[in-house]
Amino acid sequence: MISSGRGNYRYCLIAILAVTYMFIYLQRTNVSMLLVDTRFLEEVNLLGQTARQGLLMTVFLLAYSLSNILMIPVISRLGPRRSLILGIVMGSLILMFGGWAASFAAIIAVRILLGIAHGIQYPNFSVLVKNWFPPWERGTANAIYSMGGTFAPALAVPLFGWLISSWGWEYSFFVPAALGLVCVIPLLLGWITSRPDDNPSISAGEVAYIKSHQPVLPAAEDNNQKGKGTSQIWHNPAFWLLCIAYAAFMCSWWGLLTWIPQYLVQARNFDMSGMTSYVTITYLVAMGSCFIGGRLVDRVQHKSIVGFVALSSVALATFGISALPSSRGAVICIILAVGINEFVFPAAWAILQAITPDRLMAASSGMISGTANLFSSMTPFIIGFLIQITGSYASGLMFLVVMSVLGALSCLTLLRQGH
Repeated sequence: MISSGRGNYRYCLIAILAVTYMFIYLQRTNVSMLLVDTRFLEEVNLLGQTARQGLLMTVFLLAYSLSNILMIPVISRLGPRRSLILGIVMGSLILMFGGWAASFAAIIAVRILLGIAHGIQYPNFSVLVKNWFPPWERGTANAIYSMGGTFAPALAVPLFGWLISSWGWEYSFFVPAALGLVCVIPLLLGWITSRPDDNPSISAGEVAYIKSHQPVLPAAEDNNQKGKGTSQIWHNPAFWLLCIAYAAFMCSWWGLLTWIPQYLVQARNFDMSGMTSYVTITYLVAMGSCFIGGRLVDRVQHKSIVGFVALSSVALATFGISALPSSRGAVICIILAVGINEFVFPAAWAILQAITPDRLMAASSGMISGTANLFSSMTPFIIGFLIQITGSYASGLMFLVVMSVLGALSCLTLLRQGH
C-alpha cells in the first residue's frame, strides 16, 4: 500500500524518472525498426546478414554492460543526479551522429559509444529508489520507472515507423537524441536530487518518514564492511543467483525486442501495419504487467516466488511462439512472453535493494546490471546466427526458452534461501 508519509513528493520524483527513462530508452530501440527498413539495410550492406544485424544490438549491450561495471567509481563520486546528467548528455550527442553515419562500421561505433553513455545512466535509477523509498514501497517504485522502459518500445514502433517512412532512417537517430536532451531539464532544475534531504520541494515530514525507515548499520559493522568493499557483493551467493535470474529476464527482453518485428513480417507474413499494431499492443501490455508485478512484489514476503512463476511461464509462452501453427496464436504467445517477463524486473531489484547496504548500492546496481547484460548481450547475435545457419526462427526462440528455465531455477534456489 502507498503510504502518504506526510507527503508524496517521492512519487512525483519517480514519475519524472519514468518519463526520463522512456525518452532515453527510445535511443536504444530504433534498431528493431531499422532491421525491417530495406533502404537502411542496403546502405549499410546488411541485407540477408542476420548475424551482422544482431550485432547492432549486441555491441550496444556489451559496451553497456562493461560501462555499468567500469563506471562505478565515476557514478559513486558524482552521485545519481550528476551521473544522470553526464550520461544523458553524452548519449544524446553520440546518437545524433548516428543519423550521419554512412557505413556499418560507423553505426557500430555509434552503438558502442551509446552503450557506454547508457551504462553511466542506469545504476542511478536503483540508487534513487533505495534513497527515496522505504522497503515496502520499492517494488512499486521500481515498477513505475520501469514502465517508462516498457512503454518506450510501444511508442518506438509507430514513431520510428513513421519517421523512417516519412523522413528517412536518419531521423530515428535525430529525434530520440533531441528528446533525450529534454530529460536533463528536471535534473538541472533540482526536481530530481540524489537524496530527499537535498530537495527543496519535499516536506520535512516526508524526509523524516523516509529516513526513519531506512535501516542504519551499527558503526562497528559499517566499518567492517568498508574494509570488505565490493568483495562483500561478489562473495554473496544470493547476488550471483539474482544475476542469473536477471540475465534470463534480459535475454528474453533483448531477444524478443530485437527480433519480434522481423519475425512477424518474415516468418508470420504480417504487413508493416499489422506488425506495428501487434508490437505496440505487446509493449502496452508489458507496461501494465510491470506495474502489477511491482504491486505484487510489495505484498509477498518472499519476492523470488514472483520471479520463479514468471520465468517458468515465459519459457512456456516463448515455446508457443514457434510451436503454434496459427499466426494469431503466435502473437498471443509473444504478448504473454513479453508481458509476464516484466514481473521479474521489480522482483529482482527489490531483492537486490534488500540485500545490499546503502553505501554499496551504486556498486551493486552497476555490477548486477553489468554482469547480467554482459551475459545476455550476445542474445541478439546468437539468435541472428541461429536463424542464419538453420533458416528458421525456431532455433533462436528455443535459446530463449532454455535461458528462462535457468532463470526460473535460480529464483527457486533464492526462494529456498528465504529471499
